[in-house]
Amino acid sequence: MSPSPAGEERATDSSDWSALWFAQDAAARLVVARDLSVRAANRNALALIERNNALQLRDGFLTTRDRRALAELTAIVTAARPEARCVVVGATVLVDVFALGRDPKSAVALTLRDLGATVQIECAELESMFSVTPGEHQVIVQLLKGFSSREIAQEFGKSILTVRTHVKRAYGKIGVKTRGQLFAKLLPYLSIR
Repeated sequence: MSPSPAGEERATDSSDWSALWFAQDAAARLVVARDLSVRAANRNALALIERNNALQLRDGFLTTRDRRALAELTAIVTAARPEARCVVVGATVLVDVFALGRDPKSAVALTLRDLGATVQIECAELESMFSVTPGEHQVIVQLLKGFSSREIAQEFGKSILTVRTHVKRAYGKIGVKTRGQLFAKLLPYLSIR
């Protein structure tokens, strides 16, 4: 996959399954060379770069609007290893960085997250794994998004007592006592964008 001048990706080979997967992935992903030249970008990455102030594409290279952020990004990409590392660029973009090989010249994968965007959390089917009800599942997902019981009650037109009952029962079924424990226990079952 490579970005086209019109901002759309194009497949280099119709049988390139990794390119097809890359294009369908909901995360904003880029593959860059160590000099920050863009080798591939999915549409979500291009959209994030277009609407965010911190990053930009210029002449096929990933760059930033300010020099300090560019120096940080360059250093991080140059030193990238196969082990993932998270950094914040320009105070508005969280970037997961990891090298796609052990060779110091190997390409580097970047996953971008706009820190100003609404967090989208999708959770695996908790009903079958922990025997929670659909209502408890709904409340748990909202708790993971950071909403309070009162906010959840207002959002879904339920009483605060109903929401608290869902929380209490779901915590018992999942085997946790706090929101922190809940997040830690459910993290393997979450897709966070």
